Amino acid sequence: MYVLGKDKQDANSANPAAPAASASACRVAVTADVLNVRASPDAKAQIVGKFQRNAEADAEEVVQNGFRKLAEGRWVANDFVKPLQGRDCG
Repeated sequence: MYVLGKDKQDANSANPAAPAASASACRVAVTADVLNVRASPDAKAQIVGKFQRNAEADAEEVVQNGFRKLAEGRWVANDFVKPLQGRDCG
């Protein structure tokens, strides 16, 4: 019996050291003591999470209104994150 997509899955599981498909080229570290994660790129937007100093997160290259997009509905103030060494954050 053949399962569609099984070959691809097996190829990824054969090499656990390979980067995950969801790995982001951009990854940032938090420089503030506590950094609010907001629902949109607006200082008055709803807080949907928080990061502590030195926390790391995947991010996108998108910066809007002084906020960096982490994912859909998750934005942080760009002044309080720094790209990790060797990561391209645009």
